Amino acid sequence: MHGTVLVTDGHWNKSVAAIRSLSIAGLDVAVTETSRLAAGMLSKYPKDRFLTPSPITQPDLFRKDILFIIKEYQPDVLLPMELTSLLLLSKHRHKIASQTKFPFAPHGILLKAASKIQATDAAHKIGISAPKSLPITAKTSAGDLIVKLGKAIVLKPDFGEGGRGLLYCGNKKQLETALKNIPANRKYLAQQRISPGGAGIGVSILMNENQQVLARFCHRRIREYPLSGGPSTCREAICHPQAEADAVAILKELQFQGVAMVEFKEDPETGTAVFLEINPRFWGSLPLAIKAGVDFPTLLYKWARGFAFSPPEVKLGTRVRNLLPGDLLYLIAKKGRVNRDFWSFHNQTDDLLCLNDPLPALGRIISPLLALYDPQLKSVFKTRQ
Repeated sequence: MHGTVLVTDGHWNKSVAAIRSLSIAGLDVAVTETSRLAAGMLSKYPKDRFLTPSPITQPDLFRKDILFIIKEYQPDVLLPMELTSLLLLSKHRHKIASQTKFPFAPHGILLKAASKIQATDAAHKIGISAPKSLPITAKTSAGDLIVKLGKAIVLKPDFGEGGRGLLYCGNKKQLETALKNIPANRKYLAQQRISPGGAGIGVSILMNENQQVLARFCHRRIREYPLSGGPSTCREAICHPQAEADAVAILKELQFQGVAMVEFKEDPETGTAVFLEINPRFWGSLPLAIKAGVDFPTLLYKWARGFAFSPPEVKLGTRVRNLLPGDLLYLIAKKGRVNRDFWSFHNQTDDLLCLNDPLPALGRIISPLLALYDPQLKSVFKTRQ
């Protein structure tokens, strides 16, 4: 297969995984980021590398630079890897579509899917198991929330990624404090917290414009950081028919197209996978899907170009971890008290570490230090909007 693809947001492990898989598939890959020392920029696989302003701190300049790069580089397909970049560029789909393929849902649908409030409403509408939820307003009180949702409540920003901005409450005092700490300029959702002990489940889908499923993948979280809930640090490929069916149903309800990962949490009392949210972009556990045989970046490229392909088979039981920094932070948080499988390296690979492409790991180690002196790189580590 021959062609060119432009991948944005080269800092992240998922971006490195996409760059590697697309290049190995025979494509010429270019990557963008705010620093040449970002993990994806240091990979041996990109044919070209472009520095851009931050989409968070300088959105207008970022958009202009991407449009300029597209015009000059002329990629066949543009793949934004982060929600901020995706939503920013989707506003200008008409300009992008005249230059390259942009295989994502229309802007309004992306917003509905990314909104925890609207996605939860859609789940309730079609009868999918989801926690009781209430949008927070200026009149919302802790007492009212406890009456309607119970004492165990989580407050979620309507738009947010990676577990950032979540506020967990177990009693009225904690809830009152959390409500006071909600930023005035951000919408929040109050949600009944599922009993602890159930595993997190993610269902990844590639869906065409007619809402036909072209590829699917399901994984279970083995470890995550922060311990209270955040990005997974180790996951395993599984089959979960109920979660997979519910994920397809809610994406169809939203008339979605492109790639998305739908998050669930197993209720330890019933075993039911309870809907949590939708990530309507490439997700952090993407390296696992690729390793297990479902190469979403390459499949998305093929769909965008009109190339035919058969639904890939999943290698169940495949495990991939995120050692830098996820599992190391998990180890510290657990004070070294971890299961024996944490130390096993023969049955699990890593998101980033690769003998044939070692420099991205170096970038992962040094980029947080450089962020102390680089405002644009620092914005990468801040709360994603």
